[in-house]
Amino acid sequence: MRNIDQINRMEKKIRILIVDDHKMVRDGIRSMLESQEKKYKFILEEAENGEEGVEKAKKAYYDVIIMDYQLPIMNGVDATRTIMAHNPEMRVLALSNYDEYMYIDNMMKSGARGFVLKNIGPEEIIHAIETLMNGKNYYSNDVAVKLISFDPDHLQVARLLRQKRDKTEMLSKRELEILKLIATEYTNEEIANRLFISKRTVDTHRQNLMKKLNVKNTAGLVKFAFELKILEQP
Repeated sequence: MRNIDQINRMEKKIRILIVDDHKMVRDGIRSMLESQEKKYKFILEEAENGEEGVEKAKKAYYDVIIMDYQLPIMNGVDATRTIMAHNPEMRVLALSNYDEYMYIDNMMKSGARGFVLKNIGPEEIIHAIETLMNGKNYYSNDVAVKLISFDPDHLQVARLLRQKRDKTEMLSKRELEILKLIATEYTNEEIANRLFISKRTVDTHRQNLMKKLNVKNTAGLVKFAFELKILEQP
């Protein structure tokens, strides 16, 4: 008999089409998504070129299509444009090794609703998928910075970056330190031992972090840390 968690997970099915000409990349994305299946049940399909991706998107509905920029036969820009012409409700998340403004601009003009780099981790790709499914655009932090550098009037991205910076500036040095440790899966006890403080103090910092960053739980703190690349900050 299935328990409640299993039933809830099955109810949150997300259909994903991964379009990339490198099997290693497709396997990597598949592995990242499957590692997060405590929250969602992913139904994953793949295409190894733009033309195959278009044909699959015409025959079935996908909640999100993860589309590489550089593809054989039909590139990611043309494939996205064709898919969006067939079904404007499709959500395409562009994927690339490069953050050149031309690539980003071309994909967004073709109808993509987000752009991420191939160095993202499981938490960020889940966050990107959730953001698109909530009707919003998503950009990796480096991509957002590049958009602003070329287009200072890009209001949506500017507002997003400003909100991120404002939230980060609200955190004390100790809070940033604790956030990094939380994001790297340290327990309260381990954090306390590492920083030579009490578990109660760690818990107080954790509660303050959730309040300041407007998140509900540890998963929200981890998502914020990865989204802002806090783990890479000195």
